[in-house]
Amino acid sequence: MTLIHQPFDKLFKQSLKERQVALDFFKAHLPAGLYKRIDWKSLTTLDKSYLSPALQATHSDLVFSCQIDGKTGYIPLIFLAEHFSTAPEHIAFRFLQYTLSAMEDHLKAGHNKLPLILPICVYHGRPSPFPHSTDIYDEFEDAELARELVFKPFRLIDLTVLNEETIQHHGTAALMELLLKQAWVKDLLSTFRQLLESGILKQVLDQTTETYLLSVLNYAVNQGDENQPVEAFIQLLKKGLPERKEMIMTFAEQLEQRGRQQGLEQGRQEGMQQGMQQGRQEEARTIAQNLSAMGMDKAFIGKVTGLSDEDVTTLLKQTH
Repeated sequence: MTLIHQPFDKLFKQSLKERQVALDFFKAHLPAGLYKRIDWKSLTTLDKSYLSPALQATHSDLVFSCQIDGKTGYIPLIFLAEHFSTAPEHIAFRFLQYTLSAMEDHLKAGHNKLPLILPICVYHGRPSPFPHSTDIYDEFEDAELARELVFKPFRLIDLTVLNEETIQHHGTAALMELLLKQAWVKDLLSTFRQLLESGILKQVLDQTTETYLLSVLNYAVNQGDENQPVEAFIQLLKKGLPERKEMIMTFAEQLEQRGRQQGLEQGRQEGMQQGMQQGRQEEARTIAQNLSAMGMDKAFIGKVTGLSDEDVTTLLKQTH
């Protein structure tokens, strides 16, 4: 008898690719209420696999798609069917990964809504019964706490609708939140004047490090309106935070040094660009002279070199 490599996998795939077998399989194993809601005429085998490369040699998976509730549009229910002859750990987490991958593919295909995903595992191995939980929450150290926190609507902190008075009661986090809330205002002086007058800036800086203050000031300068002079900002800080005067002066010197370096770099880049442009123009003139010596007319020379009619005329006068 010829041995078939991975016979379980082949039997699993070949059987469920047979349409009637797949229909009877789902009828036998899906909840009756769900089975009745599915349009089985729309059942399609998708040419996809969500197994990792390391598992593809030893496991098989099949992906089916069908419509549910007979609604207009594309409302798919995707079955991820995988079979096991062994009992791997973290199977619930693995199916979660498959589910997310299938959802991602669905969105990449241009759909705006996520599909329903129903993972199915066929197990025929040892030990019996299947020894691991099928509930993803049992993968956590504290399953009950996980049920309270995980896979719930995420916590949204919408600074755009929080008023500043509320934010001011958020301790040292208030400075960050207020700066982010004002990110689109671009009025650096007005923003920091308010922070100084309210006492928030001093309160936060008294409880944090100078490194944090420097990061805040760098952010403010980078995000502020380019038309507002940095010198006025520095003077505002020195007046409002006299106890931080030395550190503010150091920051001002760093800004000045950074400006000089940027100016030098810009000068170097402009010089390089100018040199390259001059080189291209000189090359075009040389080509034009050679073409003229070969008897080519002005229109042809201009087309080849990219020089204007006026430049070609001037060049030819200089040549002759």
